[in-house]
Amino acid sequence: MHSGESSALATAQSGTPGDTVLVADIGGTNARFALANAGHTLSHRVSMRSQDFPGIKEAIASYLQTCHSQQAPAPSRICLAVAAATDQDEIKLTNNHWQFSLQSLTDTFTMPVTAINDFTAQAWCLPGLSDTDVTWIQHAGADSINWTQGNRTVAGPGTGFGAATMTFGREILESEPGQCAFAPLSPRQLAILVHLWDSYPRVTADYLLSGPGLRNIYSAIFVLNTGKNADEMSAADIVAAARHGDQLARQSLDEFSRILGAVCGDIALNMGSVGGFFLSGAMLHKLDELFNRELFIAAFNEKGNFSGWCQRVPVAIMHITDPGLRGCAAYSQR
Repeated sequence: MHSGESSALATAQSGTPGDTVLVADIGGTNARFALANAGHTLSHRVSMRSQDFPGIKEAIASYLQTCHSQQAPAPSRICLAVAAATDQDEIKLTNNHWQFSLQSLTDTFTMPVTAINDFTAQAWCLPGLSDTDVTWIQHAGADSINWTQGNRTVAGPGTGFGAATMTFGREILESEPGQCAFAPLSPRQLAILVHLWDSYPRVTADYLLSGPGLRNIYSAIFVLNTGKNADEMSAADIVAAARHGDQLARQSLDEFSRILGAVCGDIALNMGSVGGFFLSGAMLHKLDELFNRELFIAAFNEKGNFSGWCQRVPVAIMHITDPGLRGCAAYSQR
């Protein structure tokens, strides 16, 4: 065991555990940690870059050391929200090099360790949302925030694309929409798909509705418009270019908005999300005005005979920056 793990283990064993839970939201790029009490209040928040640690064990050990140095309450258990399937003991993150065993973590830190999907965690936030937590972009009636019927879904792009649904009876319906095949809905989207087939034998939503996905869309649109390959650009570069008047970058963001709307509308149909559809994630916050809400809603609602049904689904953008941690806390204290 590394010295950091030994110190963290001693920290976990010291003090009075009480109802304090170490909660974490582990994504493809960042690992966010906090302590949660019985009232779901979060404290001692720390964000780390996943690439700075060889594995999750070292990241947890580092966080526990930080909490110990701040004389924080010692947690009695750990609840992880991870961007991965969680139906087995061995967990491999989808867009992260970390791979770990829940039993191994339990043995190392001598406290129970559980894991839920990252969007399952976000879904646990849905019952407690208030109007100040969201901006409505469709059907913002006076009672839209009040959950009176149907299911609620949360979805969003990031390092990958994910979603989860909570039923009115508070049951979570997990899904992996980022791994579903992309279905083009226009000649341009078909051309984008054909372009991406050169790189990916199976093009899924993850390859379009994510930071890397925005790069893929831009690369395809650049080739379609110029006949040349685009220079290597990050998603942040494309966003900056759009803000400085680059028309191909702006077209790429508009196409991103359309595809996101179409996919989210399909999810709403599949999940019966008449209780509301909520968009989350730092990526949309960073896009801000470049996320074309009108194109998103048009594609969300364009569902043939069920267009009217989709138009009745309340749709909002969530403002809260830590839905994974909040949901993890709610799940751990349920």
